Amino acid sequence: EDGAFSKRYNSEIGYFASTTGNITGIYDMSGGTWEYMMGVMLHSNGTPCAGRDTTYTSGFSGPYSNTSGNATGISLPEKKYYDTYLYAKDEEHYNRRILGDATGEMGPFGSITYGNRTRKIGSWYHDEGCIVSSDWPWFERGHSFQDGLSAGVFSHLRDGGSVDVYHGFRITLAF
Repeated sequence: EDGAFSKRYNSEIGYFASTTGNITGIYDMSGGTWEYMMGVMLHSNGTPCAGRDTTYTSGFSGPYSNTSGNATGISLPEKKYYDTYLYAKDEEHYNRRILGDATGEMGPFGSITYGNRTRKIGSWYHDEGCIVSSDWPWFERGHSFQDGLSAGVFSHLRDGGSVDVYHGFRITLAF
């Protein structure tokens, strides 16, 4: 087979996109779209950031992380539904991670360079791992379809909180 048909889920190469490596696994766990998590950095005043600035905002109300002012929007849900991370101007303060949400377990624990890009990598499958900062106060996972080798089910990065065609979310039910 060639062309688009060579990437079908039930082809020999399509099984690699499955979590089990065969036709019965779960597909599209990474590389489909960035998925926002309910993980946000606290502003220096102790309240959750709505976004980076007026261009990058989540739709929630609260202070901007990188400029003065506050966003107007809907209220965040009860605190038990999201994780918060202490304020920092840069992503180098990884001690703000939380065990249990995969930021603490994953790293970054090193870096790798390919092409002209160096990225921080975590401990599992060398997936990329960064923590929130004042430039990028919201967490996201997975990577976009166009990110190739950077995409990974354990990847976690940060973003400004804005809505665009490259971001989505996944609803998870935990018992």
